[in-house]
Amino acid sequence: MGASIIFSRDDSIEKIEDKFQSAFVNGSYWDAFGDLLDAVFLPNYPKLHEIIKSEEGEYLKFYSFIELNKEEFNQSVKLIRDYIAKQNNPTEWQKMAQLVWNEIAEPYIIQDERYQPN
Repeated sequence: MGASIIFSRDDSIEKIEDKFQSAFVNGSYWDAFGDLLDAVFLPNYPKLHEIIKSEEGEYLKFYSFIELNKEEFNQSVKLIRDYIAKQNNPTEWQKMAQLVWNEIAEPYIIQDERYQPN
């Protein structure tokens, strides 16, 4: 089982397969990242959680930042960063989730036109 994180969409591009900026993550790292999103958003931000983790197929899961407006997008980034920063002694599972965020998600996030550095 694998999954894709979808960051942004460019509707000016004609070919559907080129419209989306996304990254594919495989196996346990994907599950760890999903758990990170659950931990960050479910307790106090269920609406953001629903928007980001709403896409799921039989064989492929999608976590999508496309539907977030600029404010929600930046709030989500801040919440994830703050949550990771507070993990003083992360477990191996949490380290896997952090790796997905730091190495795969964040490079796309900072390129998004909605992104506002703090």
